[in-house]
Amino acid sequence: MLYPVLFMVYTRKMFRSVVISVSFVFFLLGCSNEEQNVLEVSTGEQFREGVHYEIVDKPTTVRDPSKIEVTEVFWFGCNHCYALEPYIARWKKDMPSDVAFIKSPATWNEMLKTHARIYYTAKALGIEQQFVPAAFNTIQNEGRMLTGNTELEYYFRGFDIEKDKYKAVSTSFGVRNAVDQADKKMKQWQVTGVPSLIVNGKYRVSASRAVRTDQLFDVVDFLVEKERN
Repeated sequence: MLYPVLFMVYTRKMFRSVVISVSFVFFLLGCSNEEQNVLEVSTGEQFREGVHYEIVDKPTTVRDPSKIEVTEVFWFGCNHCYALEPYIARWKKDMPSDVAFIKSPATWNEMLKTHARIYYTAKALGIEQQFVPAAFNTIQNEGRMLTGNTELEYYFRGFDIEKDKYKAVSTSFGVRNAVDQADKKMKQWQVTGVPSLIVNGKYRVSASRAVRTDQLFDVVDFLVEKERN
């Protein structure tokens, strides 16, 4: 299995260009290795295993058996994940009541684990909705890494979270366990690139030669319906 390799030494001037380059590597690693022409996908076309989606070797259980879970594996430093955000927002507006959407941060190395930790910290503090777009913007557009302890303490102050509260929550068992579980599931799902969408712990959908970013949720909807039946 291939895992993305990230350079851990950055300068602020280098960071934006490195993030773009690394995100592009992530995208390539998520693509199919098959030599094939780009397929124009329509909602009326039958999506095929091995072309438009993959079945994971080790399916995972869902949190709520009454719901069909759609999980996005993402990273704040991935420009393709950032570009997917508007599609997620539109899709969620019409999301059926029997479907649940969950974000799960990628955890390939220590920098990504730090970003996973601050995501779950924000979630535990009830500021996920404000924090996610802000973190994407800070890393993608401002070139700030959001990895240093002091930097993060001040960053959370911008969301009215005092330093002591941030430190207590970010180092709590709940947050540490959430990061560990995200890491475990990412490996079980065999995720090698982000963004990846996991449907009900069984199917993996990624942008590829066969599926453009704007078509990802067409495949997701197909798999959701497959799970219903």
